[in-house]
Amino acid sequence: MQDVNIFEELFLSTEIWGYFGPLALVILGYWLTKKDKPLGIFMLIVDSLVIWHYLSLVAVTPFYWWHVIILLLGVFSLAFSMWNT
Repeated sequence: MQDVNIFEELFLSTEIWGYFGPLALVILGYWLTKKDKPLGIFMLIVDSLVIWHYLSLVAVTPFYWWHVIILLLGVFSLAFSMWNT
């Protein structure tokens, strides 16, 4: 029987499941920012580290550009949300 690593499927897969991980990070970050601003700063740091990891994977597989784009849009929405509150 084959082992399925759910985190690998959600964050490192190049199939449709791989987009749910970055999207979940964006939604979680936006929700935390609305709840408490220092948690939003923490999520900006987490998102930036995940973007850095995906940029290192882009050299091997160009499909990870979509993950980077999703997270960059999330970082911009977090920054805009933190600026307005």
